[in-house]
Amino acid sequence: MGVASTSSNTLTVAPASAPPFSIASVDYEGEAFRSPWYYGVRAGWLPAETRGFGYEVEWNHAKAIAQLVHDAQDLNQFQQSHGLNFLLGNLVYRFTPACGGACAFNVRGGAGISTPHVESTFRNEHQEQYQYGGIAWQAGAGLEYHLWQFVYGVADARITRVSEHHLRGAGVEIAGPFFTRHVDFGIALRIPK
Repeated sequence: MGVASTSSNTLTVAPASAPPFSIASVDYEGEAFRSPWYYGVRAGWLPAETRGFGYEVEWNHAKAIAQLVHDAQDLNQFQQSHGLNFLLGNLVYRFTPACGGACAFNVRGGAGISTPHVESTFRNEHQEQYQYGGIAWQAGAGLEYHLWQFVYGVADARITRVSEHHLRGAGVEIAGPFFTRHVDFGIALRIPK
């Protein structure tokens, strides 16, 4: 679980039958705890030793709901509320500070794709669907704390970035860069050898 905040951006809107135009300074809401909720899952291998490299595969479901203003030139709605989704492969470096083995820090970086669920209304025509968004990357750091046997509490902070081109709407294509900050928390299970 967690929260995400997407920075303001400029959207380029290309109608099928008119010249393209831009909408500057589009703000976004994350609405992490309104259905559908923000969530993510990771699976991977991390070293059992005190330090070393590991790898992960991650799926993350953030949201970016545009707060459009009246001069949005016929773009009535644009949101990715069923996900500004990311599928990423990560390289992780894990190290244990002097805390008696109860905690560990992780630094991660990864790359992959975005698979957003785009919901748009253009000139009062609505369309929504999952689609390919573009190449994405992320960087972050986190903490894990041993709670009981193989159960750990985890918390991390990350940034993600994707430039989405050719997002399809009803008679329109939408493009823009999405830079998002994430704070995550949850439970991890470390399977013993």
